[in-house]
Amino acid sequence: MTEFSESGADDPQSRPKRTVVKPEIRRWQGRRILNRVSGIRACRACGKSALDPETGVVIGRTSRGYVVTLGVVRCGRIWFCSQCSAAIRTGRTEELKTAALRWLAAGGTLIAVVLTGRHNQTHRLAALSDAMWGAPLLDAEGAPVLDRSGKPRRAPGAYQRMLTDPDFYGRPQGLNRWTRKDGTRMESIRPARDGIRHRIGYAGMVRASEVTRSQDNGWHPHTNALIFVGATVDGTPAKGVVLPDGYFVPTESALEEWEGWLRALWTRMLRAADPTFEPTKKCGRKGCKCGGKGHGVMVKVIRSANDEALIEYMTKVQDGKRADSVSEDLETAGGVALETVRADNKRGRGRNSMVPFQMLYRLWDLEAEGLDEDEAEGYGTALQLRRWWAEYEQAMAGRRAIEWTRGMRRHVGLEEEENPEERDAQFAYEQAAREPLTGGVVMSTTAYGTVVRHLAEPEVEAVVADEVYDSVGDLVYGLGGLAGHVRPLTAQEIADIQEHMAARMLAQREARAKAAQFEAEQAETDWLRRRFAGLLAQLAARDTAVSRADTPAE
Repeated sequence: MTEFSESGADDPQSRPKRTVVKPEIRRWQGRRILNRVSGIRACRACGKSALDPETGVVIGRTSRGYVVTLGVVRCGRIWFCSQCSAAIRTGRTEELKTAALRWLAAGGTLIAVVLTGRHNQTHRLAALSDAMWGAPLLDAEGAPVLDRSGKPRRAPGAYQRMLTDPDFYGRPQGLNRWTRKDGTRMESIRPARDGIRHRIGYAGMVRASEVTRSQDNGWHPHTNALIFVGATVDGTPAKGVVLPDGYFVPTESALEEWEGWLRALWTRMLRAADPTFEPTKKCGRKGCKCGGKGHGVMVKVIRSANDEALIEYMTKVQDGKRADSVSEDLETAGGVALETVRADNKRGRGRNSMVPFQMLYRLWDLEAEGLDEDEAEGYGTALQLRRWWAEYEQAMAGRRAIEWTRGMRRHVGLEEEENPEERDAQFAYEQAAREPLTGGVVMSTTAYGTVVRHLAEPEVEAVVADEVYDSVGDLVYGLGGLAGHVRPLTAQEIADIQEHMAARMLAQREARAKAAQFEAEQAETDWLRRRFAGLLAQLAARDTAVSRADTPAE
């Protein structure tokens, strides 16, 4: 599977080098290592069994020549699974691309922002991510505090404080009423006060959280945010509407005021969480991207689809080529990886920096391929990599990797999401089935299990890509399986199976939605019961206190 170039020299320049592995193969390698090392049950089972034993597993070839596998169980974990993450982020990329182009076409302005904090080898990832993105609220016994829908509540981090700070959000008009001791009823009106968001025309943002790890400075969580400004919103960004003729260009003074406020607040919030997280405020490095302002906040304003900042910051074509503009290449944009969301395509800077998926890839190199440590991608021993991965899973489980502020999807004509996690699972299962297939094979769960046990999925896919469908049965037979459990399919047969799978997945999704709604209703009922019981306890305690006060002393 992996080839090496021959070399007889012993110096570092002539050591054996790995040939470039196709991204889809690398993602498969990462997922197979995840099956071994993950502490999450769904991740350990991802891609290893059939979703519907009656239908089996379909491996088909698309009209564009690539191969997809349909009908296998997926974990849908965007943080942890390289294969599921690629499918989910591809779908999320399309959404963000659509939102950005619609906003710019309407006359709005975008701001690309990177938010991070100071970090070093002594910092735990959980502490850093809690400070930036919030932490679960726990009661006195350490159990999570639930809201009315039964979901865990979170203590706000610096990002959440950024959205609710009064200087940014402003203050609505308020009415205060009170009664004097003489019984006179009084009232006063507190006037509304515009915040910075009004002056820049803030409508919402999309946040993509990412993590890297460097050999020198340890974990590095950061946020890539795309902020939508330059619009007049009737009401709040969450519940209001953008006026059709209300787009405008924010003034430079308003943008400078916003950037100054953001830098000050971000620094203050991280310092409050831990003084060692406080980002730098100045930078003397010549030519640094921060422009001398420090590394906690980096800002680029985007005014058109052809803006250099949008091209450089937001887009990367998956084959590494650069798009000249977003607007001129909408067809290619379907394969473009937006910097804001496509963490699955990224690599660390140099050999001594890794994104989390590179930890899995290096584990594959060390444990499956048997490469020496200095030949494998990234850094760290196998034991270190497993420890780092366990820490990463513990810190990031339950967090959203990509999050839209409330109302923002509606402002750009996208359907609101009731359950983003369910949407991610939909992407993970259905992304591969979107394009018609020209041919392929269907194999039983037994045959697919044989392929999985022998790590032969790439070999099967290579045969299907060459359209030698009859040879798949021979391959399975050579692995000790039954050739009769593999059957070539015509394009029409595949279409029929895809339709059956789609209907089955829709039924399962509706069943999960009903179950989630029932659980939410039960959680709200339980919450109301607990609240009612608490009120009764308060009334009983008050009655007892009054009774004792009225009882004459002996």
